[in-house]
Amino acid sequence: MFETLDKLFLAGLGAMSMTKERAEALFEEYVQKGKAKREEKSGFVKEILELAEKSRADLEKIISEQLHKVLTQMPLATKEDLKRLEEKIDQLLKK
Repeated sequence: MFETLDKLFLAGLGAMSMTKERAEALFEEYVQKGKAKREEKSGFVKEILELAEKSRADLEKIISEQLHKVLTQMPLATKEDLKRLEEKIDQLLKK
């Protein structure tokens, strides 16, 4: 479980840290390596930022689902459990 979260966290770091400046720097590397043309810059940057945003959203969803799964499997008291205990304590104190 925690190994999976660690991997997801590390995979998401790239998406989380992607900024317009980093996307532009990445594009410049591609241009220097001959893998992209200067006139493609705006489309490339936009696409990278959209992909990073989607990755962030997907990562948040996965972490939320995993966290919910772990928490529901743990033997923790619910709000209803606490409310019932408070009511029982109140009843005992009245006696």
